Amino acid sequence: EEGGFLDESADGYFSRLTLSDQQKAIVYEMSSGVIRQKAYLDWLVAHFVKREMKPEVRHLLWVALFQVLFMKKAFYHVVNETVDFAKRHHGRPIANFLNAVLRRALAEKDCLPMPEEPLERMAIECSFPEWMIRRWAGQFGLEKTRNLLSILNTEPEFCLRIDLNRMSREQVDAHLQSRGVETRLGSLLPSALYVRRLGPVLSDPLFREGIFRVQDESSQAVAHAVDPTDGMLILDAAAEPGTKTEHLMQLCPAARIVAMDLHVSKLRPLAPWVLLLRGDAVRNPFKKQVFDSILLDAPCSSLGVIRKHPEIKWRRREGDVPMFATYQVGMVQALWENLKPGGHFVYSVCSFEPEETVDVIERLRQYLDFSLEEPLPSPATERFHFSLPHLTGSDGFFLARLKKES
Repeated sequence: EEGGFLDESADGYFSRLTLSDQQKAIVYEMSSGVIRQKAYLDWLVAHFVKREMKPEVRHLLWVALFQVLFMKKAFYHVVNETVDFAKRHHGRPIANFLNAVLRRALAEKDCLPMPEEPLERMAIECSFPEWMIRRWAGQFGLEKTRNLLSILNTEPEFCLRIDLNRMSREQVDAHLQSRGVETRLGSLLPSALYVRRLGPVLSDPLFREGIFRVQDESSQAVAHAVDPTDGMLILDAAAEPGTKTEHLMQLCPAARIVAMDLHVSKLRPLAPWVLLLRGDAVRNPFKKQVFDSILLDAPCSSLGVIRKHPEIKWRRREGDVPMFATYQVGMVQALWENLKPGGHFVYSVCSFEPEETVDVIERLRQYLDFSLEEPLPSPATERFHFSLPHLTGSDGFFLARLKKES
């Protein structure tokens, strides 16, 4: 509601309190779950509350309803705890109000009329903005859209990228399983290992030593599409937080890498190995035809990572998608002059919207001379690597590799 990101807000909250890993996990599950189900919870509450509420009172209703309806906590236990908390912190009148609303909402929820129009109904049942549902129904049809919304509303898996120069995936897998972490192997890359719970992983000594990082498997594919070799001069043109830059270093330590971003604070640990530059891709300071390869992981709508960042679906507006697309085309055009003929431009976004993916490539054909190369070996599609969450179970992601012809 204040425009922040869930992960950063949670980290700030946890840093001020002494909580166990189990307590942090519960707080995060409830917080992220309430954000996921916000539209449904608002719709339910609106049937029983016709006056303005203070944000903290509305939040108490959301959290209590989420615990009963989605975490399957006992009704009487949640209501009693919520009322007791409200009585201590907000006074008896608010406690009585919450008690009445919660009991009515939980008793009458199944009798409330849903909209007859299918997309309006889906917006409430699946708790997504109606404009997103209409957009995706137009692309995928109603049944596949419901599948997409379902996967985006589930608790995410997290993928680790293992530094194979230091340990094998099998060694890391055995290590984590010995500590009670449930894992599964990635299907696309040998560095990818999935885990169900992130908390134990972030406190693991191997994470602190940098032997693995958290990075989705499709995102890991970007450095492989660059295909760095010894002596190659590579520009990572929107580098922060440095995850892909670090991966390029691991794949080829003898490559020469320039990492540029408007914000470089998170890139500073890479300074001994790469050249850091605070700069703007659109107005970059580089000479023409200087780089062998350019990587642009472009700013985007981020609709492909809603599963991990559910706040995105409430922050984005329909006009954001074409706005980002125009910016993305401009970034590629500006950087194109810095690429040598015969060099490769790798373009990626954590989105599956046509305007930000295939349409960007088609718009660039009007201005630039290039051929498309498969960014990865099988199972890449004909010309792109495209991850749709309801088909891959992974983040939504797009990756293209363009060879400069002249």
